[in-house]
Amino acid sequence: IGSGATAATLIPAIADTCAHVTMLQRSPTFFFVGANRNELADELRAQGLPDAEIHERVRAAIVEQHDGVAKASVEYPDMVRQVLMQGVKDVLPEGFDVDKHFNPAYRPWQQRIALVPDGDLFKAIGRGQASVVTDSIDHFEADGIVVGSGDKLEAAVVITATGFDLSVMGNIPFTVDGEAVDFAEAVTWRGIMFTGVPNLAYVFGYFRSSWTLRADLISELVCRLLGYMDANGSSKVMPELRAEEKEMALVDWVEADNFNPGYLRRSMHLMPRQGSLDPWRLRHDYTAEKEILPLADLDDGTLVFK
Repeated sequence: IGSGATAATLIPAIADTCAHVTMLQRSPTFFFVGANRNELADELRAQGLPDAEIHERVRAAIVEQHDGVAKASVEYPDMVRQVLMQGVKDVLPEGFDVDKHFNPAYRPWQQRIALVPDGDLFKAIGRGQASVVTDSIDHFEADGIVVGSGDKLEAAVVITATGFDLSVMGNIPFTVDGEAVDFAEAVTWRGIMFTGVPNLAYVFGYFRSSWTLRADLISELVCRLLGYMDANGSSKVMPELRAEEKEMALVDWVEADNFNPGYLRRSMHLMPRQGSLDPWRLRHDYTAEKEILPLADLDDGTLVFK
């Protein structure tokens, strides 16, 4: 049960050892069919370049590529949809109902685009080892699942790869001076720290790029912040809205028109808020943040040190 990266990774891995695998999905996911290798990396290795240089050049190219696709998904969503669906059609057998099973209702990159390396998921479908059913679940029976259409999917094993709820802040019960912290009442400072909570930095990465890109930026900022505190004899730091920001409009931690998978929307009421002005915004743009975070002003009055 599920249609995302977990399902797409698992199905080809078990298709050869099962009688048949059925992917039951409530709604389709966008997939990108690509080679299970990086052509630029292969070319640079063939040229004998040092590993460190290859890493930097490949990383920069991937970031630029992801950034371009994300921007195109907003500016030219129909074009990106067509390109993604054509990649799927090229691997699946002729006549397969791609529009029903692999054409999501949302625009590209409002939810994650999952890579299908070498088209392995679709090749398994083409070989008859796997199939896709797009429907709702009516109920479970001892030997399978009855879907909304009334059809029964016989199953020896059911694997759920969908429907989870976020463990917001790791479900850790934070308290400040004996009072429980409700993060939904907090406003984030650059998506890293929170009003009302001292000495806490939170690592939240990018949806459309490698998570570690932002983890690196946050780590560098925290180290700079600790050095600043040492130099000024401070043992406590906490974001605080300035007078002119107290009436600032607040929005969700992640706005629905930006990124809206079910697991995120179900938990949004538990997440901190972000503001409409810097530095109270959570950006989802590595290209911008790699310039902004290393130069973030620690002495602009939005961080209170004691």
